[in-house]
Amino acid sequence: MKIRLVLAALSALVALSSCGPVKYSSSQHLDLKSVPEYAFIEPVADVLYYDRKNKPVYDAELSDEAADLIATIVSSQRYPFSRVIGMDYDRADRSIRKWIQSIGSVSTSRLDRVKVPGNLLDAIDRSGHRYGVVIFSSGYIRSREAIRYEETSEAIGNVLGAALDALVNSDKKDKDGKKKESSYKPYSNPEKKTPYDCNLYCVVIDTNTDEIVHYIHPVPFFEKNPLDGRDMESMLSDLLADF
Repeated sequence: MKIRLVLAALSALVALSSCGPVKYSSSQHLDLKSVPEYAFIEPVADVLYYDRKNKPVYDAELSDEAADLIATIVSSQRYPFSRVIGMDYDRADRSIRKWIQSIGSVSTSRLDRVKVPGNLLDAIDRSGHRYGVVIFSSGYIRSREAIRYEETSEAIGNVLGAALDALVNSDKKDKDGKKKESSYKPYSNPEKKTPYDCNLYCVVIDTNTDEIVHYIHPVPFFEKNPLDGRDMESMLSDLLADF
């Protein structure tokens, strides 16, 4: 669980540092629309839930729900993908899940050196396709209690900060002999009160070369709910536009 939490946090960090769509293509410069059909590997999602004290906790049920939502939406659209190839991520295919989770923390400059797991290549090959598509979602949901906790903490901190500043500067005067005005500025961190965020990553794998031949990471989807159908449909439309 700790590994999943770290990987999800890394994915979010990479997304936040991005200022635009990130794409990568191997030397083949694959035209995605030229492939008749891709093997569609069961998606993976990591969803963090911020509890009543605004602390992030990996939520397996929400993560599975988010992954199922991606699969349902993609399967209902006219993308050149096969039916979802089911994976046993909790047991036999656990290593594949971890590999997919790591995609969000890999720099595009190192993608050509990323080794694709043999059992993932085998799954794509058994489906009768040369190319496979993998989608990874990383996001969080913040409860109302978490937001209220953060707002309350900020309010208490600002009251104490202002009181301490007034106490420290009570005897200080400016150059005109007047009581010096408080220099204390209230603290606020809107990011800790954002109800949800979501990031999506897509990689295309070539079983002939055993490597990632395409990678897509759109502009980070701020304030998008990883469990909302409309939000996810819009995000997936951007993610898979090149197909």
